Amino acid sequence: MTTSTAPVDIDSLKQQIKKLNSKAGQMKMDLHDIAEGLPVALDQLPAVAEQTYAIYCQLRDLKAQLKTLEAAQ
Repeated sequence: MTTSTAPVDIDSLKQQIKKLNSKAGQMKMDLHDIAEGLPVALDQLPAVAEQTYAIYCQLRDLKAQLKTLEAAQ
């Protein structure tokens, strides 16, 4: 088994992070909009907050994985 696939994995991971960053930014804006509209959109708050939290956790984990892969090179 060769390590020549590592750059592809890193590039792929960077692309995933880039896409997730965009989605996370949009979720943060959506959450902000709901917060500004309170108490009107109170029912939407838990679901959007949970989704936003999940995206940022996933983003954190992918960034840690990328850092580990880059350090291993």
